[in-house]
Amino acid sequence: MKDKVQAALNNYVLAYETNDKALFKSLWDDQAVFEDPVGADPCIGIEAICEFWDFGHSEGMEIKPTNVETIICSNEGILKAIMQVRNINDNSGMDISIVDHFIVNDNGKIITGRAFWDESSISQPNDIHSIDINVDDFKNRG
Repeated sequence: MKDKVQAALNNYVLAYETNDKALFKSLWDDQAVFEDPVGADPCIGIEAICEFWDFGHSEGMEIKPTNVETIICSNEGILKAIMQVRNINDNSGMDISIVDHFIVNDNGKIITGRAFWDESSISQPNDIHSIDINVDDFKNRG
């Protein structure tokens, strides 16, 4: 089981690194629940999770994980990373330090994902313009 969880987390990172929505979608069980950030209304089901991907990748946005670390226990995994959020249209962005918790089923599909981050997790790189974000607005992305 540990191999299935590690593969799911590795492919989650790869989907973001390569901007591959099809790979991202393939990682999730059809009835999965994803809460990003914790406290936001959860995305329930694969279509809602794909809408979340679209929200994060709209209008020139790219998200690249760096400094990735994983811990796997049974059918659960923790993924720590810095998510480099960049808008290639206007050279703006931010870095978000996240801790994701995933539960994976026997088929190797993610059934639950929860992303832990808040305002204190956000930093501004020196070489790009700032993206102003209010986490409450992000949580209410509707």
